[in-house]
Amino acid sequence: MSPPGVAVDYPLKTLSQLRPILVGFRKKAGLTQKDLAARLGISQQSYAAFEANPEAASVERLVRVLRLVDVEIKLGAPEAKAAPVAAKTAPRPASPPAAAARMSSAAKPPAARKRTHTTPEAAAPQRQSAARRKPREDW
Repeated sequence: MSPPGVAVDYPLKTLSQLRPILVGFRKKAGLTQKDLAARLGISQQSYAAFEANPEAASVERLVRVLRLVDVEIKLGAPEAKAAPVAAKTAPRPASPPAAAARMSSAAKPPAARKRTHTTPEAAAPQRQSAARRKPREDW
């Protein structure tokens, strides 16, 4: 634990590290999910969903939350280490024989043929009625 008033950096190398870091900063600020949600102008449930899966949120939302718990984001390259080992390159696959490239569409498997006819009903996405959809909070 660091002495009071001393800034501590938390390097973030994977998105899975984001959730415990956010929870820790919120608790350190003495805020509940309900308090933070009220400051954001959203419901506690919406904030809980954000905190449960912050890697799916926009950077804008993440910055808004971090600003409220008095945390800033610093981006930087890690300190230089030993010289990196050159990555081995995989050999390129051979190009298909010319005869296979000239195969007629009738000879191609069904999945490879382009579908040319669709009905408007099949092409239209399935939509839920507005009454059945959950309202989204825009924050």
